[in-house]
Amino acid sequence: MNPEEAWFPGRLLELTQHECLELLGGSRVGRVAYSTRTGPVVVPVNYHLDGTDVLLRTAPTTELAHHLGSSELALQVDEFDAFNESGWSVLVRGPAVRVDPYDLPAFLDAPRSWAGGSRPLLIRISGRAISGRRLLPV
Repeated sequence: MNPEEAWFPGRLLELTQHECLELLGGSRVGRVAYSTRTGPVVVPVNYHLDGTDVLLRTAPTTELAHHLGSSELALQVDEFDAFNESGWSVLVRGPAVRVDPYDLPAFLDAPRSWAGGSRPLLIRISGRAISGRRLLPV
Protein backbone atom coordinates (compact mmCIF):
# COMPACT_ATOMS: atom_id res chain seq x y z
CA MET A 1 0.00 0.00 0.00
CA ASN A 2 1.42 3.38 -0.92
CA PRO A 3 1.22 6.36 1.52
CA GLU A 4 -1.64 7.99 -0.41
CA GLU A 5 -3.78 4.84 -0.08
CA ALA A 6 -3.09 4.75 3.67
CA TRP A 7 -4.36 8.30 4.17
CA PHE A 8 -7.10 8.23 1.52
CA PRO A 9 -8.43 4.65 1.43
CA GLY A 10 -11.05 5.34 -1.24
CA ARG A 11 -14.36 7.03 -1.70
CA LEU A 12 -16.57 3.93 -1.76
CA LEU A 13 -17.55 2.62 1.69
CA GLU A 14 -19.63 -0.40 2.68
CA LEU A 15 -22.59 0.49 4.91
CA THR A 16 -23.55 -1.44 8.03
CA GLN A 17 -27.03 -2.95 8.22
CA HIS A 18 -27.97 -0.28 10.77
CA GLU A 19 -26.88 2.48 8.35
CA CYS A 20 -28.78 0.80 5.50
CA LEU A 21 -31.98 0.65 7.56
CA GLU A 22 -31.59 4.28 8.62
CA LEU A 23 -31.31 5.38 4.99
CA LEU A 24 -34.23 3.17 3.92
CA GLY A 25 -36.38 4.63 6.70
CA GLY A 26 -35.76 8.15 5.42
CA SER A 27 -36.90 7.44 1.90
CA ARG A 28 -40.21 6.34 0.34
CA VAL A 29 -39.40 5.54 -3.31
CA GLY A 30 -37.31 2.70 -4.69
CA ARG A 31 -37.15 0.22 -7.53
CA VAL A 32 -38.23 -3.40 -7.21
CA ALA A 33 -36.58 -5.99 -9.45
CA TYR A 34 -37.69 -9.49 -10.41
CA SER A 35 -36.99 -12.01 -13.16
CA THR A 36 -39.37 -13.02 -15.91
CA ARG A 37 -39.09 -15.53 -18.76
CA THR A 38 -38.09 -12.67 -21.04
CA GLY A 39 -35.51 -11.17 -18.67
CA PRO A 40 -35.18 -8.93 -15.62
CA VAL A 41 -37.76 -6.23 -14.89
CA VAL A 42 -37.29 -3.17 -12.68
CA VAL A 43 -40.20 -0.91 -11.69
CA PRO A 44 -40.45 2.12 -9.39
CA VAL A 45 -42.50 1.66 -6.21
CA ASN A 46 -43.47 3.48 -3.05
CA TYR A 47 -42.56 1.48 0.04
CA HIS A 48 -42.63 1.49 3.83
CA LEU A 49 -39.91 0.02 6.04
CA ASP A 50 -41.11 -2.38 8.77
CA GLY A 51 -38.08 -3.49 10.78
CA THR A 52 -35.87 -5.21 8.21
CA ASP A 53 -38.80 -5.91 5.88
CA VAL A 54 -40.21 -3.72 3.13
CA LEU A 55 -43.92 -3.25 2.42
CA LEU A 56 -45.24 -2.13 -0.97
CA ARG A 57 -48.53 -2.10 -2.86
CA THR A 58 -49.49 -3.26 -6.32
CA ALA A 59 -52.57 -4.36 -8.23
CA PRO A 60 -53.36 -8.10 -8.15
CA THR A 61 -53.18 -8.28 -11.95
CA THR A 62 -49.61 -6.98 -12.27
CA GLU A 63 -46.66 -9.10 -13.29
CA LEU A 64 -45.12 -8.31 -9.90
CA ALA A 65 -48.09 -9.91 -8.12
CA HIS A 66 -47.48 -13.18 -9.98
CA HIS A 67 -43.98 -13.47 -8.47
CA LEU A 68 -45.13 -13.75 -4.87
CA GLY A 69 -43.83 -16.86 -3.15
CA SER A 70 -42.09 -18.19 -6.26
CA SER A 71 -38.86 -16.21 -6.29
CA GLU A 72 -36.86 -13.57 -4.49
CA LEU A 73 -37.40 -9.90 -5.16
CA ALA A 74 -34.95 -7.06 -4.73
CA LEU A 75 -35.60 -3.45 -3.75
CA GLN A 76 -32.97 -0.81 -4.46
CA VAL A 77 -33.14 2.66 -2.98
CA ASP A 78 -30.54 5.33 -3.61
CA GLU A 79 -29.77 9.01 -3.58
CA PHE A 80 -27.09 10.84 -5.55
CA ASP A 81 -25.55 14.31 -5.63
CA ALA A 82 -24.23 14.89 -9.17
CA PHE A 83 -22.45 18.13 -8.22
CA ASN A 84 -20.37 16.48 -5.47
CA GLU A 85 -20.21 13.10 -7.24
CA SER A 86 -21.46 11.38 -4.10
CA GLY A 87 -24.40 9.37 -2.84
CA TRP A 88 -25.55 6.06 -1.44
CA SER A 89 -27.34 2.92 -2.54
CA VAL A 90 -29.06 0.21 -0.48
CA LEU A 91 -30.24 -3.20 -1.71
CA VAL A 92 -32.79 -5.40 0.09
CA ARG A 93 -33.23 -8.97 -1.16
CA GLY A 94 -35.56 -11.70 -0.02
CA PRO A 95 -38.73 -13.67 -0.56
CA ALA A 96 -41.99 -11.78 -1.04
CA VAL A 97 -45.39 -12.72 0.31
CA ARG A 98 -48.91 -11.32 0.25
CA VAL A 99 -49.92 -9.52 3.46
CA ASP A 100 -53.42 -9.04 4.82
CA PRO A 101 -53.62 -5.32 5.74
CA TYR A 102 -55.63 -6.28 8.84
CA ASP A 103 -52.60 -8.20 10.11
CA LEU A 104 -50.54 -5.01 10.30
CA PRO A 105 -50.29 -3.17 13.62
CA ALA A 106 -52.58 -0.13 13.76
CA PHE A 107 -49.61 2.24 14.12
CA LEU A 108 -47.93 0.98 10.94
CA ASP A 109 -48.64 3.05 7.86
CA ALA A 110 -49.03 0.86 4.80
CA PRO A 111 -47.37 2.45 1.76
CA ARG A 112 -49.49 4.65 -0.49
CA SER A 113 -48.78 4.70 -4.21
CA TRP A 114 -48.04 8.13 -5.65
CA ALA A 115 -49.33 6.93 -9.03
CA GLY A 116 -52.86 6.53 -7.69
CA GLY A 117 -55.28 3.92 -8.93
CA SER A 118 -56.36 0.79 -7.13
CA ARG A 119 -53.44 -1.14 -5.63
CA PRO A 120 -55.07 -3.27 -2.94
CA LEU A 121 -52.42 -6.01 -2.88
CA LEU A 122 -49.93 -5.48 -0.04
CA ILE A 123 -46.55 -7.22 -0.41
CA ARG A 124 -43.87 -7.85 2.21
CA ILE A 125 -40.29 -8.42 1.06
CA SER A 126 -38.43 -10.12 3.90
CA GLY A 127 -35.09 -8.37 4.30
CA ARG A 128 -33.01 -11.55 4.29
CA ALA A 129 -30.01 -9.80 2.72
CA ILE A 130 -29.46 -6.06 3.19
CA SER A 131 -26.38 -4.30 1.86
CA GLY A 132 -25.34 -0.83 0.83
CA ARG A 133 -22.53 1.47 -0.16
CA ARG A 134 -21.80 5.15 0.19
CA LEU A 135 -19.77 7.18 -2.30
CA LEU A 136 -18.02 9.99 -0.43
CA PRO A 137 -17.82 13.49 -1.98
CA VAL A 138 -14.72 14.48 -3.96
